[in-house]
Amino acid sequence: MKLEKQYTKIFHYCLSYLRNQQDAEDVTQETFLRFLQHPEYQGSYEIQYLYKIAKNLCTDQLRRSQPEALREEMTPSGEPDIFTKTALKIALTELSDEERDMILLRYVNQEKITVIAKIFHISRFTASRRIQAAMQKLQNKLSEEEFS
Repeated sequence: MKLEKQYTKIFHYCLSYLRNQQDAEDVTQETFLRFLQHPEYQGSYEIQYLYKIAKNLCTDQLRRSQPEALREEMTPSGEPDIFTKTALKIALTELSDEERDMILLRYVNQEKITVIAKIFHISRFTASRRIQAAMQKLQNKLSEEEFS
């Protein structure tokens, strides 16, 4: 696996967790530094180790920092309006960490179900079902917000 190809995925994963570009860049760099310091991580499960390291570093970063207000600068043109994005962020916070991670891996980073299953040490079928269930929860939350 070429690490250059994974850098963008790990960065987007960290950015979706931290919601701060500078912090996401720092955590992404730290993820790769730690990965490269451990030759035992290199092999067929590299992507799993990268996501695991990134998640742990993101969790640590969130514990150290205070939650920030929504940032307009993070909204690229052509994306949903701020109200839709806010509703989505609120709905995502109401999911479990595992559900949120699975959705981010699948739909933000476009990882295959097989990779997600390996990361969570579950079968592909179980991973697929959990992602579907999480998406259903998310859709239900968003439709509740729409009609409130």
